[in-house]
Amino acid sequence: MANLETMKQQSFPPPDYETWKESVEKSLKGKPYEKLFSKTYEGIQLKPIYTREDLSSLEHIEQYPGFSHYVRGTSVNGYVKEPWAISQEIFAESPEQWNEIVKHDLSKGQTEIHLVLDKLPFWVNTVEDLETMFAGIPLTDYSIRIDAGDCSLPFVSLFKAFVEKHQLSFSKLRGTIGMDPLGSLIESGQTNFSLSTLYDVMADITRWSHEHLPYIKTIMIHGEPYHHAGANVVQELAFAFATAVEYIRELMARGLTIDEVAPNMSFSFAIGSHFFMEIAKLRAARLVWSNIIQAFNGNKESQKLVIHARTSYFTKTVHDPYVNMLRSTTEAFAAVVGSANSLHVSPFDEPIRPADEFSRRIARNTQLILLEESHLGKVIDPAGGSYFVETLTHQIAEEAWKLFQQIEIKGGMVQALQDGFVQTEVKKVADKRLEQVKMRNEKIVGTNFYANLAEPVMKKEKLQKERTREVLNKDIVKQLKNEFASKRFVKPAFTMVERKASAQDIRKALHSETLIIQPLNRWRLAEPFEQLRAASLQHLEKTGSRPKVVLLNIGTIPQYKPRADFITGFFETGGFEVKSNIGREVSDETLEELVSEGTHFIICGTDEMYKDWVPNLAVKLKKEHPSIRLYVAGKQAPDIEQAFILSGIDGFIHMKSNVYETLVQFMYDMGVAIDE
Repeated sequence: MANLETMKQQSFPPPDYETWKESVEKSLKGKPYEKLFSKTYEGIQLKPIYTREDLSSLEHIEQYPGFSHYVRGTSVNGYVKEPWAISQEIFAESPEQWNEIVKHDLSKGQTEIHLVLDKLPFWVNTVEDLETMFAGIPLTDYSIRIDAGDCSLPFVSLFKAFVEKHQLSFSKLRGTIGMDPLGSLIESGQTNFSLSTLYDVMADITRWSHEHLPYIKTIMIHGEPYHHAGANVVQELAFAFATAVEYIRELMARGLTIDEVAPNMSFSFAIGSHFFMEIAKLRAARLVWSNIIQAFNGNKESQKLVIHARTSYFTKTVHDPYVNMLRSTTEAFAAVVGSANSLHVSPFDEPIRPADEFSRRIARNTQLILLEESHLGKVIDPAGGSYFVETLTHQIAEEAWKLFQQIEIKGGMVQALQDGFVQTEVKKVADKRLEQVKMRNEKIVGTNFYANLAEPVMKKEKLQKERTREVLNKDIVKQLKNEFASKRFVKPAFTMVERKASAQDIRKALHSETLIIQPLNRWRLAEPFEQLRAASLQHLEKTGSRPKVVLLNIGTIPQYKPRADFITGFFETGGFEVKSNIGREVSDETLEELVSEGTHFIICGTDEMYKDWVPNLAVKLKKEHPSIRLYVAGKQAPDIEQAFILSGIDGFIHMKSNVYETLVQFMYDMGVAIDE
């Protein structure tokens, strides 16, 4: 017992940075310490270790959540008293089906009703449509999140009529019914209405809502279009805040105050695969927003940023789709640690088909596990005080502020979009991402690493049906056009809905000159390799076999296996069949047998064995079979490569090879059609 008490009193001497660095340099065995540093797509250098010294250079570190710049969250109690809203987007093929799904999912743990109008295959066109959709759903018991796209006036008009018809209390409704004209513009490349008209509508709705729907926000700002086009987190934040400032200025010019506009804004960000970067992004977002609103002389309440988070579409894959569950889990975890106010976890089959009951349940339960089993709601800002996260938070905030200021100098977000500045900046990062994926420096498990060709491929389904054609009441449209010409929108629309005007009537009456820009391309990281896998599968269906490469293994298993395994994984990512011999000496009979298997061969062995084997093997094979293609696995010294090429070798495949381009070239050589 005495020894135990003595041990309890003992302590280790505090380590210092230099001692740690010396120990690390020894373990690196001569490699430079700088190899442990890496640079992100944001241009931020990540260090192998962060210490208290890193925080000393920062302007301030917030000690408590709910105070100051709200880096640690807008609530003093975090999620303890009010957890984040479980806000799964609900897709359905009809109003009746939507109603059934919502009621089911609410009974299974969803806490916010989430509807994205532009994604539905049917029009939400009349009050009767809303009655069908919301039948049996107590709207005052849940928050709502209605993404109305470029213009919310048609939906708000129907919703007001529905609420009054069913005698619901306006003051008990909470959530967001938001419009985001610039978010829709960057996705589609054009507006259906002039921006001036949309800003007039936004101001009118915000003014009316401030009086009648005090707990409903009316403006959405989406960062996802930039993320899903390949942008980094700094760009996503800067472009979102530049959009918000554009809205603030336009609405203030129309008579609203900053403290009427800012509290009516809700931001939506995608959450990518870099766990700590995404945590820091949400924390940095609150810091930047606080600074922006302070510049407008907004009050403390206006400085509180409301964040909806969505796990990334950009990171998901068609192949090995169940791995998407793991990706979404880490992304959701980052969103919660970053203190998002609401969260949508994308179903694992999102890139393939509309979610079914199973994929919706898994996505929803991912959030419930984080809340109920992992107890994340009981810990207030678990990342607070982390040397790494705090440093990263401030670095992101600084870079986002710099880019935001660039946009301001250029004349604001609309001008930056028209000039193509935003699109160009996003493309620069997207191209870097694409190159890293093609080189397999950025790994996608199940796609460009550890591909499983035996995996059954999920059948792709169309995500939505075509909507029915417009059915307009020409008299109502004409009356509305006359009313809207006088810059009055809310009251005329409300009045006409009482006279059976539809959402399409209101949109038609609003239609005016359009703005056209270059849209951002929405894509996924895995698409290049999915394209090759699809080409391989089509070739299999057409010819009865996949494109094939044959390994010529030389030496013993320990000698050839490392490179044979590398080459096998390399080609399977493109859907190639890999045929292999068992190694040792390659006899004439073995060669003839292997040559009959294909046209493209790769020699696998050690560098030492290559010196004796490769030239002779290449000369022999090319003499007897001049049409075959012959490659060597592994990078060789320039003089050796040149000698091998002279003997008949067609190329070398190694860790520095561009995997995607190599596979494409092999497919072209084999006559495999690739759908561009």
